[in-house]
Amino acid sequence: MSWFNNVGEAASEKTVLLNLTHTLANYTLTQLSAMGHDIQEMLQECTFLGSNCGPKDFYQFYDKLYGNCYTFNSGIDGQVEVITTPGSTFGLSLTLFINQSAYVPALSTQAGVRIMLHRQGEVPLITEDGFNLSPGTKSAVAVKYIEVSRQPGSMFSNCTHQMAPPQDGGLHEFYPGNYTQKACINTCLQKGIMSTCGCASPFYRYPPTAEVCPPIVFDCVERRELQMFNDNSCQKSCPLPCWESQYQYTLSASQWPSNSYKPYLAKLLKERGSSILSALTDETVGLAQEFVKLEVFYDNLNYLQYSEKQSMTVEDLVGAIGGHLGLWIGMSILSFVEVIELIVDLLKVFAGAFSNNRVKNS
Repeated sequence: MSWFNNVGEAASEKTVLLNLTHTLANYTLTQLSAMGHDIQEMLQECTFLGSNCGPKDFYQFYDKLYGNCYTFNSGIDGQVEVITTPGSTFGLSLTLFINQSAYVPALSTQAGVRIMLHRQGEVPLITEDGFNLSPGTKSAVAVKYIEVSRQPGSMFSNCTHQMAPPQDGGLHEFYPGNYTQKACINTCLQKGIMSTCGCASPFYRYPPTAEVCPPIVFDCVERRELQMFNDNSCQKSCPLPCWESQYQYTLSASQWPSNSYKPYLAKLLKERGSSILSALTDETVGLAQEFVKLEVFYDNLNYLQYSEKQSMTVEDLVGAIGGHLGLWIGMSILSFVEVIELIVDLLKVFAGAFSNNRVKNS
């Protein structure tokens, strides 16, 4: 890693990241996970539905950009926790130790944690859909659940019913789990890069047997990406799902811990581990800059449901035609019957007059 020791003004953050990801591609997931933050140390407090939770309630996965990531209530074990009461008291509350002393200097341009809300069975695209939380703050995330259903066919959204985990050659082959359009687009981009450049981009998921592109050929990767973005080829081959769930959230933050709470918190944390003890005694960082407080909860249990339907059915079309005929031509069914009735009455009058004339003549 001689390039890493010579990082200066001429080396951008992207250059450092490309070199690092290419180097780390030779490591196994076990080795990579050992380099990242451990949930045992990072998770200092955890409550859910008013009860304590812990590291065993989190599922670990590795992200190429963010390293070790942890999913709460993933459903991997077949069990999904359900919230039946809104409000922060019955949501998820976490106190996280970020351990800035372990950050890599050339890569750590910011501090904090990245959070993403997603449904079970879906690969977290934390780079695209996540949001950041700052240290020294208590962040409250009020969540609202949304369901979206679409209609297949070219007359509608032309959506796909492919929701099951992907098979070889599937639309989202490199992203296990349920189908999402973003996972499909990322798979399409990666396949295009691999076919053109002969290697895989480190910024998308790739097969275990693929070779990661070294920085020297990354111009090819960027040209191929730009070409596929301009011709919209991946967007065309990746339809929207016919059903999906979304989580809208409102984020608010305040200072945490408060000045009066800091001494009490420091006393509680002194026996939590050597890394935390070192952070407590490091005056250059400070206690507040080493912790993030997070609360995630449902604002209310109501949810929104958006359904795609025909803008005009056959019955609506017939009704619209009849309405226009009645408005512009005056040929509604009622007026047509009245015209017939008038004609019949006139015929009766003429017949009666004709009959009376014949009687007088005779």
